[in-house]
Amino acid sequence: MKTAEEVFKASMGLMDELSVDGSARTSDTREYEHRTPGIINMMISEYRILAGMSGGFLPVESLEDPILKIDDTYAIGVMQYGLAANLLVDENPTAASFYEQRYEELRTLYFARRPAEDGEKIVDLYGGIEYGKFGGW
Repeated sequence: MKTAEEVFKASMGLMDELSVDGSARTSDTREYEHRTPGIINMMISEYRILAGMSGGFLPVESLEDPILKIDDTYAIGVMQYGLAANLLVDENPTAASFYEQRYEELRTLYFARRPAEDGEKIVDLYGGIEYGKFGGW
């Protein structure tokens, strides 16, 4: 289980905001630290909606809090781009746009490749149509 700080540090690395000694928490990143929990909570909500999860969740209130019920691969591999995009939206729209595009791409790939749950059978909606492979869909 990853913490908000691990996602924050990964995002600071993307944004080239790490200090010389590799620290993500510096005086230059203080504003980012304060904004991070709210952005992570937004991404957790988005994840839960896309994963079909219902019910409430325990929100992240500080960087030390764990990100509960989120796959570690998603937390570090995908959320870092979403966090970087949201942190840079005002000060560097070009970089924010790149990170947002990458976040959406990785999020889509992650959910497209998840296995069906509880033994659900995936139904081919276009199967059984004669010469359907030539259709324009």
